Amino acid sequence: MEMDILFLDVDGVLNPDKESHEFIFAPDCVKQLRRILDHHPQSYVVFSTSWRTGFSVFTLGWLWRQHDLPLKRVIGRTPDIETESRGVEIHQWLADAIRYRQVDKMRHYAVLDDEVDPILEHIPAHSIFACDPWHGLTEEIANRVIRHFAAPPGNLLIEKPRQRRARSKADSGRFPKE
Repeated sequence: MEMDILFLDVDGVLNPDKESHEFIFAPDCVKQLRRILDHHPQSYVVFSTSWRTGFSVFTLGWLWRQHDLPLKRVIGRTPDIETESRGVEIHQWLADAIRYRQVDKMRHYAVLDDEVDPILEHIPAHSIFACDPWHGLTEEIANRVIRHFAAPPGNLLIEKPRQRRARSKADSGRFPKE
């Protein structure tokens, strides 16, 4: 079975402006995540959020189910590496997938996060989708991910890319317009 992998952050993606929301996951953001999962039944979630280390798997699963998200679509979490770069952790998860011969089953991967600069140092920009931390996952961003997953499979480019300069949101059409 072929699959698409969605590396998912929570704060700033499903939980925007967390100080003013009474819900842990914002319903509008959950709706957009559900659209991605519904459009691509072969897509699976890997938690790349810092929540993966602060909450037990049971707690994350309970929160997931409280919002009627399909638990069977969560297949893992990135490793907790002693680094400040989520990109390193995502890269390691992908490298482990190669080692365990799971890469031939992956068509695409996408990263949903609100802090993308450190990720850009390790993951190709075309696979990164930035969310505004005050709005989270919007319809526009969800549509981009849906199109990304619908594209013909290409080279996953999992080997470590060259060091990149820091980019701003304005540098790429992948980021929301300000």
